[in-house]
Amino acid sequence: MDIYSLGIWGIGGIGKTTIASAIFNKISSHFDNSFFIENIREESKKSSGLAHIRQELFATLLEDRNLNINIPSFNHNFESKRLRRKKILIVFDDVSHFEQIESLIGNLDWFMPGSLIIITTRNKQVLKNCGVQIIYEMKGLVEADALKIFNRHTFKQGHPNADYNELTNKLIQYAQGVPLALKVLGRFLHGKSKEDWESAMEKLKKIPHNKIQKVLKISYDGLDDEEQNIFLDIACFFKGANKNIAIEFLEASGFSAKIGISVLIDKCLIMVSSNTITMHELLQEMGKEIVRQESVDDPGKRSRLWHHKDIYEVLTYNTGTKAIQGISLDMSEIEEISLNFNAFKKMRKLRLLRFVGENKCKLSRNFCGSRFSAVRYLHWHGYPLKSLPLNIHPENLVSLELPYSDVQQLWNGTQNLVKLKQIDLSNSQQLMKLPDLSKARNLENLILECCSSLVEIHSSIQYLNKLTILNLNHCKSLESLSASIQSESLQILYLSGCSNLKRLPEISSSRNIGVLFLDGTAIEELPSSIDGLSRLVTLNIRNCSRLEQLPRSICKLKSLKYFNLSGCTNLQRLPDEFGNLDDLRRLEAERIGIKELPSSFVCLKNLDEVFFERFRGHEHMGFLMPISLSLDGLQSLRSAHLIDCGITELPENLGQLSSLEHLYLEKNNFKRLPESIINLSRLQVIVLSYCERLQSLPTLPSSLYYMDANQCRSLESLSDLSILFSLRESSKYYQIFKLTNCFKLDRNELRKIAEDALYRIRLIVTTLWKEQDQTYSYGFGDEICYPGSEIPEWFKFRSTESSATLELLPGWFNNKFMGFAFCVVVSFPSNNIHESQQQDYGVWCDFKFKTDQDGDDHWQVASSMSVGKICYVESDHVILAYHFRMFCEDDHYIYRNETTQHYNLQFDLIDLQSEERVDDQVVKKCGIHLLYAQDFEESVKHRTRSLSIDEEEEKHLQLKRLRTDDCITQI
Repeated sequence: MDIYSLGIWGIGGIGKTTIASAIFNKISSHFDNSFFIENIREESKKSSGLAHIRQELFATLLEDRNLNINIPSFNHNFESKRLRRKKILIVFDDVSHFEQIESLIGNLDWFMPGSLIIITTRNKQVLKNCGVQIIYEMKGLVEADALKIFNRHTFKQGHPNADYNELTNKLIQYAQGVPLALKVLGRFLHGKSKEDWESAMEKLKKIPHNKIQKVLKISYDGLDDEEQNIFLDIACFFKGANKNIAIEFLEASGFSAKIGISVLIDKCLIMVSSNTITMHELLQEMGKEIVRQESVDDPGKRSRLWHHKDIYEVLTYNTGTKAIQGISLDMSEIEEISLNFNAFKKMRKLRLLRFVGENKCKLSRNFCGSRFSAVRYLHWHGYPLKSLPLNIHPENLVSLELPYSDVQQLWNGTQNLVKLKQIDLSNSQQLMKLPDLSKARNLENLILECCSSLVEIHSSIQYLNKLTILNLNHCKSLESLSASIQSESLQILYLSGCSNLKRLPEISSSRNIGVLFLDGTAIEELPSSIDGLSRLVTLNIRNCSRLEQLPRSICKLKSLKYFNLSGCTNLQRLPDEFGNLDDLRRLEAERIGIKELPSSFVCLKNLDEVFFERFRGHEHMGFLMPISLSLDGLQSLRSAHLIDCGITELPENLGQLSSLEHLYLEKNNFKRLPESIINLSRLQVIVLSYCERLQSLPTLPSSLYYMDANQCRSLESLSDLSILFSLRESSKYYQIFKLTNCFKLDRNELRKIAEDALYRIRLIVTTLWKEQDQTYSYGFGDEICYPGSEIPEWFKFRSTESSATLELLPGWFNNKFMGFAFCVVVSFPSNNIHESQQQDYGVWCDFKFKTDQDGDDHWQVASSMSVGKICYVESDHVILAYHFRMFCEDDHYIYRNETTQHYNLQFDLIDLQSEERVDDQVVKKCGIHLLYAQDFEESVKHRTRSLSIDEEEEKHLQLKRLRTDDCITQI
């Protein structure tokens, strides 16, 4: 058994000591001796250092008060041998340096196996140096736990005063789960009025609480000068920024950014997630307060400015000084700001200038002569001048971002741009050309998206060997690029929407390109050398209408996963070797002229999704499937969209597509589905709408939960659909079956659908009751739509209108109530709603109860729910649906009322686009059925009647007890 070690790491005030204490108290009795050393960081600052603590530690562990411990010679002492015979527990709390551990015990190997050492620290590197086996990072409390701590210290109880709920929530958000902040703020606000709370919140927006600030600042004070500057730059400017961009700026500022950021991460001052720098908001506020304290009354003397009021004051009144290193202004916070020549005159150390949002700067005539000699990072959204300021020094620039600017030309001639990593001039619609960039040898990102006046790209671009991203999307005036792009670093090339670009430059030497977008260009061919792009993953040539063929060499792209050639209307065929694209996962080929797939297509073993659709100009073409070939090579195909392809026959071996889950076959010409479809054991969705020649359906796989056969006008017979209504694992999804406008279906077939639906309800309700399954809580059930004008007889409550009113006695809403079944008959008035709209409508049910207000009866909506969706239908259609446990017993007290209650269910048709009710009488009939699992109490009486049904039938609807009826099977 080894000696165990645990490190607890996190920011100040996060609860490291608290959790270490809890562990210590719980397990210390299992050890021979134990010792908890508190606040080592502070103790080490005392004149005696840690000697007195070391003496106390070993005296306790060895149970000998006469010891005189000297760490260097302790290893050979008799006492050290005694120590190795004891299983001990030690907690070293708030360790800031590895040397503190060395001073106290030398190393962690002097104790008996089974001993446990716990170290709490703000610095992860301490734990690494100690060789700690397990490092646990303390996170902020979840909201519920944070609320408990805050309430305990603020209200001295577990729940807040209701009047303070909104303010409490704001403070919980401010504390971000830090226990120290919750306790300090809670104690501070205890017993204070709401006005005091609101005042405190306003102050916290500007100045952090001093006790919280003091604790958090300890980690900052332990940094060297360079690390402190890096932290302040991140707190003020780079929280949420890309790590690489921040590093480039910081290194251009003369800092050792990579190791500095590593130190900040180890000390839990920042985090990096998905290459994005983040930090706790309290730490960010702490950093900003440190800057504010540099000059409390005069923001012009601070090193960094971010608050719009401070920036407005400094730039308007020219009070800036050489202390200012960075300015970041959110222009949405101001109405307008006037800048003159002198605004930046004294800011000789200004490294960062960032104006974000719609430009609101009004510049004087001589502003172009402003001095920006030290600026490394320039971001100015909507920059209003035609060129850069004369006194900017391009050789210092790391990032130049001028999106939506009025720039026509950056500068004349060739500039020394050795530090420049990024240029972003996106949406600068007056930009006509780029300058010579031959000396920008470190440029990585060039973003020129939507520069609609850009006619040419300087030939120097071909020599930018570190260029990683080139974005020229929607540069509509661009007719050509340089003869070649030779950057071996290029990974992403965007040319989407360059509608005048007829020729792709030679890029075969850029072997690292992984993403190539050419969609919407005027290219007529792809170069045969495209096979040189050995790492190409995504190729998009969508809407390249002049492209007539693909080179055979494209089939050598072994890394290609995503290929989009939709809208290539003149593309007549795919290369015979297309099946050699071994790694292809997604193929989009909609609105193309292909008539037949090459036989090698069935070899695409990794193909996951495929999309085919005929081009409208080629309606006479029939898309030919590989009928005679085995399909088991398409072993990964999960989703197939074969829409309006003129398919007249489907392969008999369709059932070989063992992974298929979604099959879309709308608007095709086949008459039948192959019997082998039953073998598609994973099939969940099949769409057959507008297959107007389809005559019959075979037995479908039981995994299916969505079928749409709208406008299958020749459909006459269905297989036994009862298999689809059986209860199985996949029935956790609610099932939808649409047979709208299938007018040739036999009445017996339609009657069978209603019977099968009843059978499924029996199974589900019984199963839910037996298993107490919560999966269906407050959920949708099935939705079935078919031609018809009658409510099935098993619906107990029926109405010949769009609503039904029920009268229920106490006890109807009990723990055996499982939900509702609904049925409506819908008919569209032909004069108002037309099939050409091709849109969906929703049937909505409002569940209302009657209240007595001021002696008058009122209907109040208790719940609203969707019954189903329906497209335009030419005659009466039935929609059958059900919901399980749609009411929450705790919230809907009205259903447990001790007196007889009146309820009204109103069904309306909703236009899903406008979300407005359709005024016409569309819902002609409705039916409601209450679903119960079983009645165990004979004494409970249940009486109900529908006010919309004749009085003579009323007495036949009274129920003598809540019991299982013909809709529910007995358990």
